[in-house]
Amino acid sequence: MRAPLARKRIQHWRHNARRRGRTLVALLGMTGTLPLADAAFASGIPFATDRPQTWQFSSDFEGTYDSFGENIWWNHDSRAFDSHGNQINGPDTNTFVGLSTFIHYWKLSSLPHVGFNASITVPAIRTQGSQFAASGIGDPLIGGLVWYNPAPATTLGFQAYVQVPIGQNSVSTNTWSFWPSVFYDDWYGHVNVDLLVGGILRGRTLRSGHDDLSPGDTFHLNLRIGYSISPPDNPFAIPFFALDHQTSGGTFNQTAGIPVGNSASRETTVGAGVLFQFKPNSLPFVHQKMYDQLSIQYQHSVSGRNTTLTNAVLVQAWHYW
Repeated sequence: MRAPLARKRIQHWRHNARRRGRTLVALLGMTGTLPLADAAFASGIPFATDRPQTWQFSSDFEGTYDSFGENIWWNHDSRAFDSHGNQINGPDTNTFVGLSTFIHYWKLSSLPHVGFNASITVPAIRTQGSQFAASGIGDPLIGGLVWYNPAPATTLGFQAYVQVPIGQNSVSTNTWSFWPSVFYDDWYGHVNVDLLVGGILRGRTLRSGHDDLSPGDTFHLNLRIGYSISPPDNPFAIPFFALDHQTSGGTFNQTAGIPVGNSASRETTVGAGVLFQFKPNSLPFVHQKMYDQLSIQYQHSVSGRNTTLTNAVLVQAWHYW
């Protein structure tokens, strides 16, 4: 039940000028920075593919186990928000992001209500438009988390990841970044509340032949509220509501000694979806350690500034063994 990660694109273009650009997709957050013209348009909110029970973990297990997850994110980039929050024409591209994550879980006998995991997430990215296309393997995200169960159905925890800028040049952020966050998950009867609050702290962006940049840091919040149609101890379908927000600081051009205009961004989105849970050993040809999950959701921006408008379909699947 994870998250991890997806993209932040920045495209810079004049409203009435020829668009030019490249796409940078950062894991789990979809956040990156690249100056290409006079205005900066970033899009994507970190951990937007979250669903109910993303951050629900149990310390009631023996030994170790593993999981593999796939997050698929599609956004139609036809509209954008300008620096005043008004909607304008966007880059008119279609962006596809696939995040493949492997996670290993373990616990210590001396800490019966605490668990740990370590993970690696690798993105595959494609952005396609009439005047622009980019694709490739992006920067991996490596790290882990620790959780605590004060009660059987309650989870509190902290996670931290490092994004390593070794992806293919057309989609790499060329920036080291650190992703800390805290999470909470609990059940209130049939209602599941899942909350993540965190940030992205970025180093300097270094690309041969380009100015050195100091991109702004990001704050994000991701809330999911779901309702289990069946009893929560035997879940199957959980419809849910999604609320996401990100605020990113502006970029400073270290070479020129000036800030990059209109490079600070913010965005708030709402969405809805459904999470399906599959009991252990209920799926044919697959050995399940615990419940596997499949979620589908739609998200749309309600406000923003200097960002491509979110109009996205997100799919997430997890298998445990």
